[in-house]
Amino acid sequence: MLIYKYNISDITEVELNNWYYSMNKERQEDIARIINKEKRALKIAADRLCRKAIYEFCGASSENIEFCKNEYGKPYVKNLPVHFSISHSGSMAVCAVSNNEIGIDIEKIRPIRIKAAEKFASPEELRYIKSNQNGFFEIWTLKEAYFKCIGTGLGADIKDVSFNVTNDKIICSEIGYKLSFYEAADGYVCSVCQKVTD
Repeated sequence: MLIYKYNISDITEVELNNWYYSMNKERQEDIARIINKEKRALKIAADRLCRKAIYEFCGASSENIEFCKNEYGKPYVKNLPVHFSISHSGSMAVCAVSNNEIGIDIEKIRPIRIKAAEKFASPEELRYIKSNQNGFFEIWTLKEAYFKCIGTGLGADIKDVSFNVTNDKIICSEIGYKLSFYEAADGYVCSVCQKVTD
């Protein structure tokens, strides 16, 4: 597994424009629909980061990287032996690549209402969230990373999977997944979930 990251504040307007015009027409049209300038920049950077990660992981040139989506909308690369996951928040974009199914999620730490956690957290997770400064974002990103890893995205079953976090050791209620926190940048929480194979 390898993890890559970009902070868009470190990327020049010229670089972003070059990356944008190197995309295919369909991708350019998708990004052109985004009104918010920072969100548009994040999408461009995330796409570039993903291509760079896949290139470095399996040696495929950018023109040979063809993205597709499964029935739930999870992206994958056609005809290449690589799994990847991408996420962005604030000014950060992250991408994880692996030989196994993988999921990554990043969130910028911001003020939240703890009560909102009741929609996705189990009673044990709620206790953890209430007793830890960044507990809300830790549990949320773990859930996101897990559901990205299995390829279904978040749904009504979000409470069916739970996490026990003790001294940075993370235990998932579902067997066969390894989870960890990744220090992407100050002010962010990032979680990674990878399927474990024998």
